[in-house]
Amino acid sequence: MTKMPSGKFLIPQNITFIDLETTGSHVAKSQIIEIGLIRTENGKVVKKYSKLVRPITNINPFVLDLTGISYEELDKAETFDLIGSEVLEIIKDSIIAAHNIRFDYGILRQEFARIGIQYTSKHFCTIKLSKLLYPDLRNYNLDHLIAHFNLEVAKRHRAFDDAKAIWDIFKLSKKNSGLKKFEKALKVALKEPSVPLNIAKEELDNLPESTGVYIFYDRKGMPLYIGKSINIRDRVKSHFSRDYLSPRDLNISRQIKSIEFHKTAGELGALFLESLLIKKLQPVYNRKLRLSRKLIAVKKTESSKGIYTFNIAEVSSINTDDLENLLRIFRSKSQAQDFLYTLAYEFQLCPKFLGLEKSDTACFSYHLNKCRGICLDKENKLKYNLRFLEAFTKYRIKPWPFTGPIMIKEEAEDGESFLIDHFLSNTSNLRKVTTLKETFLNQALA
Repeated sequence: MTKMPSGKFLIPQNITFIDLETTGSHVAKSQIIEIGLIRTENGKVVKKYSKLVRPITNINPFVLDLTGISYEELDKAETFDLIGSEVLEIIKDSIIAAHNIRFDYGILRQEFARIGIQYTSKHFCTIKLSKLLYPDLRNYNLDHLIAHFNLEVAKRHRAFDDAKAIWDIFKLSKKNSGLKKFEKALKVALKEPSVPLNIAKEELDNLPESTGVYIFYDRKGMPLYIGKSINIRDRVKSHFSRDYLSPRDLNISRQIKSIEFHKTAGELGALFLESLLIKKLQPVYNRKLRLSRKLIAVKKTESSKGIYTFNIAEVSSINTDDLENLLRIFRSKSQAQDFLYTLAYEFQLCPKFLGLEKSDTACFSYHLNKCRGICLDKENKLKYNLRFLEAFTKYRIKPWPFTGPIMIKEEAEDGESFLIDHFLSNTSNLRKVTTLKETFLNQALA
């Protein structure tokens, strides 16, 4: 890495831009099916790498549809244990850059761990870098940045092509922003979380990189905050990153004295445990979560022009009469809007008609050929509505399909079992959950 004079930051010499296509979206359970690498030194590409990888776990069919990769191609590919050494040779002594670095870096470390290699590297996220350089953009996903920079990507959702897009975005951001501004943003993107005064760095480093719940305590042993994550260590460290230090996290950083964690078999167990612990311990900085009683419901409706759309509304209960038109329930309006953007992209629906954009002309997606022109009266209303109904049918919330409670067991060495009584109840309650034989819950609440 480039040596930096005292008080001055220089762009690192060696950066490897990486993108991974994986069997699914769960870091702990997913494996690589394709890897794309572009290693740069002093701003020039010195190595390109693209390879399919045969996983040893099941693949989500949606991934194959999205990427265009076939089972036959993967069956002929090598497993990661056979290519790990050549991947390591390319990325060694370099900083790793990716779009959503936590996912790609987490998956990469996990694959190396499976073959007995403890890999770590400095890294940064191009989403974070883009937010620092372009704070006024509506969205920072790769599609929007590709459109913003007017890039041509041969095969979107293929590892090498997406890695190249990330590299191109990095280059153009540096060129357009000016060196001083770019260096400042990159320095922030690279900065590691700071350590609170009363917490040893070793305590943070010894936290597990697995799914579970963590609790922050003050000097008197009173709970300050309870959270959950699929990677406890990364999530805890993120609380103390000065780049994103909110007033709440700043207060926690000043008051925290110790950290307790409880590993769970999976995300469902973490969700239940977090909820139960918050209700039991009433931590100071979970106040909003404790008091929150409302959710965001997205319902199917029809415009005055007879075009189907969605209505986003805050609700405290769900009437059984609304189930027929209910798409999904979200914790926040922004979460609902992000989902609708994804749905619009997949089915070429119009963001303007979904209430996501305000414009007197065409929507932004129309210029990307992702909307067929309903906003300009260029598409037949019936065809648009049929496509809308296809999207609604695929993603709509389903009524409780069972005659009684069901058992869900999360897969792990010490898998927990949960007795789910209702998903959507016939009363005003949104969710009723009863846990059965969760040893870790009993211990945590004892």
